Amino acid sequence: MKLNIRSVIQITATIIVVLSCLSYGMYINEIIGFRILSIGDMNPYGGWSALKSFFMDLSYRWRGASRSIALTTGIAVTAFLMGRAFCGYICPIGAMQDFFKYTGSKIGLKEVKFPHNPELLKYIVLIAIMILSILGMGNIVSPFSPWLAYLNIFIGAKFQTGTIVLLLIIFVSLIGRRIFCRYFCPLGAFQSLLYAVGPFKINKGSCNCSYCLKDCPVEEQQTEAEEISPECINCLKCINKCIKNNDGFSLTIGNRKLKNSTYILICICIIAGLYIFFPLSGSNTSVQAITSIDSIKDGTYEGFGMGFGGIMNTEVIINNKKITNIKVLSHGETTGYFEEAFRELSYEITETQNLNVDSISGATSTCRGFLNSVKDAVNSSLDN
Repeated sequence: MKLNIRSVIQITATIIVVLSCLSYGMYINEIIGFRILSIGDMNPYGGWSALKSFFMDLSYRWRGASRSIALTTGIAVTAFLMGRAFCGYICPIGAMQDFFKYTGSKIGLKEVKFPHNPELLKYIVLIAIMILSILGMGNIVSPFSPWLAYLNIFIGAKFQTGTIVLLLIIFVSLIGRRIFCRYFCPLGAFQSLLYAVGPFKINKGSCNCSYCLKDCPVEEQQTEAEEISPECINCLKCINKCIKNNDGFSLTIGNRKLKNSTYILICICIIAGLYIFFPLSGSNTSVQAITSIDSIKDGTYEGFGMGFGGIMNTEVIINNKKITNIKVLSHGETTGYFEEAFRELSYEITETQNLNVDSISGATSTCRGFLNSVKDAVNSSLDN
């Protein structure tokens, strides 16, 4: 079977994600001493978390753009300027659904056509997640995330609710097209909103047949509108496919038409460029929480801080006026994020004997809660 350019990009993106997760799993389990990317680096909601923290968390300090912030920015800029190319070409959950739909067709499963009206559900999901996040209850919905479940499978993390959701998506994908993208994905809803107001459009031309859309992954339908709807994931399967030799669907930005290859190249350059270079544009140095810990007293102290999943409790052991050990007693942080944060920050604090340490990319709330809990414990030693 000859692969088209879209399949090649999807497979490449999936391989990068899987290899990154495998290396990260071995890294946090101290099997190897390096990682390609962390789970936090692949968090497409990092920009929202930083924005919310900037306005609502007094302890938040801007430390430069992390990989997760850069990923959110790249997806947002691309969605506004060029449509939902991330959904159509890069998203591993989207690629997974396409793969299992292809598998279902090859083993002879009858395709089920799903209605279009419930597609509004994903906008409700987006609003609900934003509200819960603003109210500090984002940890309630994170266990249901198929994105996190997908990533955690490859780092060897424990089974969670999102794993069930992921398995349901796989099962439905055998008989239907992109059920998660169409009905439930908040990231897809966010991109659709940007796509709707952006300059890029797919124009219908004079085509009025349904053949152009027969392979559409999200089952777009022929309408009287001149442009295809923002539910489109820009896979480009409908472009120039009119069997009646009419002027079929075409890519336009402003009044200018684009070639498929040009469109794909622009989208990849925007996402990859921002992801690679945006974090290099500013300093990631954190603000020192304590200028000196020379006056601390020996003993074992407990501290508390507010992390992503609620109150975090740590135990700090001080010996010969040095922090010798930090242990997390209780927390509600998300699997895949807290492991590296706890290990790396504990190591840096005990090695440098100050709290002037950088946050782990994509886990800023967890890092902030951890550092504040350690600070609270150290302050207890100063009061004794």
